[in-house]
Amino acid sequence: MRRYLHYLTISLWLLLLWACTEKANEQESKPKEDTEALSKQELVLQRAEEALEAKKKEKPVSFPKPQIGKVKEFFQRYGAENKETKVRLKTRLGDIDIRLYEETPLHRANFIYNIKNDLYYRTIFYRVVPKFMVQGGNSDNDRTLEKREHAGSYYIPNETQPGLIHKRGAVAMAMMYDDNPDFKSSQYSFYIVIGKTISEEGLDAVEEEYGIRISAQDRAIYKEVGGTPHLDGKHTVFGKVINGMDVVEAIAAEDRDSGDWPITDVIIDYEILE
Repeated sequence: MRRYLHYLTISLWLLLLWACTEKANEQESKPKEDTEALSKQELVLQRAEEALEAKKKEKPVSFPKPQIGKVKEFFQRYGAENKETKVRLKTRLGDIDIRLYEETPLHRANFIYNIKNDLYYRTIFYRVVPKFMVQGGNSDNDRTLEKREHAGSYYIPNETQPGLIHKRGAVAMAMMYDDNPDFKSSQYSFYIVIGKTISEEGLDAVEEEYGIRISAQDRAIYKEVGGTPHLDGKHTVFGKVINGMDVVEAIAAEDRDSGDWPITDVIIDYEILE
């Protein structure tokens, strides 16, 4: 009898253990409610709703802009009211200080206008070529693009002149070559010249190839400090680097793709110094 009760007790115990195990297995096979994940999703939705509400409260983009056919007059007025001539470009590789020429008042005013109205916000150096130049002013930032849409599209009248040449450190404006007989400048895209020194024979070859004339004074500069003389007379030079050419060289040396676009973005911040 005792042996029977012993066996009965063991059987009941094993049955209870099996039932508990099955319950545990059943629980493990079901997806659990991830309370942490749910709370994160709720937080994301909440922030998205807050951002949408903030966007609704934002004031529409508003600042003075050139009217079609009156670009020159607009920047003449803007330049008279905004006389700054020194700016700093700040990048992860260092700062570049630029002096803007008063001899090119429209380009100077346009550059200051772009900075003051955040039209250069989160722009990058998007083309870099060692011993030639680095080109910047492009942006795909939503805030920047929205402001640029407000500003509209226009071109800056050409302000090339003797003495303002593409020597090393020159700052000039890019332009479209097609359907642009007056060599008007773009409103945003600029470049900084690196170039290289050129011999007398090399300068003769540039004159012949590009159909230009390089003065004796300019020849002396290109032989001594270098530059890109074939761009003279077309692109407007409107400033020069006064500090930070080593940074320009470092930017040009960045790893780049087949289109000369830096693999790692070189973002530009702008500061008006004086």
